[in-house]
Amino acid sequence: MTTTNLDSPITLDTANQRLKEVFAPWIQELNLTIEAIDGDTVSMRLPYSDSLCRSGSMVCGQALMALIDTCMVYVCYGALNSYADCATVSQNTSFLRPVKGKDVIATGKAVKAGRTLVFGEVTLRCDGDDRPVCVGALTYAVLPS
Repeated sequence: MTTTNLDSPITLDTANQRLKEVFAPWIQELNLTIEAIDGDTVSMRLPYSDSLCRSGSMVCGQALMALIDTCMVYVCYGALNSYADCATVSQNTSFLRPVKGKDVIATGKAVKAGRTLVFGEVTLRCDGDDRPVCVGALTYAVLPS
């Protein structure tokens, strides 16, 4: 397997390739895809699967939080214009309504990017519905290379 070089340009192709290479196997099993990356704004998709649901056929909060956290990694890449190593410092998640039977679209953006910290927001919506289902506010550390 070829690993995306940290110096590779950030494109949709390299972003999706990196998703397959550097994330934990259980994150890869979510079948996430980056649909758009434009500077520090990122859109990702979590395909619906019954395996992500808890009782009541609702997509579980853990899957939604993993989507938010993974989206923020790409927000950092875009904000830094580099595939720099980064790590979650904090994540505050608010669940607004349940997700049932639909793909989930994450839209993330940087609020402020510094040398060592990136602050961002990620909003989740059901595919085809503009109403938010979940929002996250995150802080990420940029790790020394």
